[in-house]
Order: sequence, then structure tokens, then C-alpha cells
Amino acid sequence: MNKDLEMILNKIESIGGKEVELEIEGLGESETISIYIFLREEFEEGQLGYRSDGEGISFIGDNEGDWKESWYVIGYETLMGDPILVDISEKEYPVMTAMHGEEDWEPQELFPSLDEFLNKL
Repeated sequence: MNKDLEMILNKIESIGGKEVELEIEGLGESETISIYIFLREEFEEGQLGYRSDGEGISFIGDNEGDWKESWYVIGYETLMGDPILVDISEKEYPVMTAMHGEEDWEPQELFPSLDEFLNKL
């Protein structure tokens, strides 16, 4: 496991395995969503269906709408199952979500950094 992922897992370890309520700002209004954050031991399995399938076949690609190499799922929104992910290619590790079940992945930023996300919980 690379050092970025290790640091991220260390940071979320205290809230892992919990369902948390999170207030996010939308278009001029705020809404509360419920998020489940993975335990460290759930992290690898939590990547299935996003980074790869159960047989180890990769879903990662370089085309627009593909899952990116730098995206890692840290949990999911409990109502619709949309992934909560971090982008380790950016220094602050932005936290994003994307609609599950769409043809293409088009993540929307929830927080510009992992630290800001964790401070809101």
C-alpha cells in the first residue's frame, strides 16, 4: 500500500465503521446526507465494482468517464450507495462523490480536502 493511502486510512480510522451525518452545501441550500465510512479492513473490498471486479479485472482507464487510477473509495452514501472517494493525485486529497449506476463516472467535489471533510464530521 502506498504512503498516501496509508495516511488516508490512518486519518479515517477513528470514524471507520460508522454511519455519519454530513451537511453539505448545494445550489444555494444545504442538505444532510448519511455516509458510511469503511473500516481499514473493509477498504480493499470497498474498491470492488469501482477499481476492479471480483475477478481482479481492472475498471481503471484514461478516457473521459473512466474510473481513474488515483481515485479510492473510502465509503458510500447510504441512501443511494454512491461512492465517497478521494483523489490521491492531488496534495489535499479532495473528497468527491459520483452517481452510481451511470454510464460514466463524473465525480462532484464535496470538500476540497480530506482534512476539511473530516473536520465536518
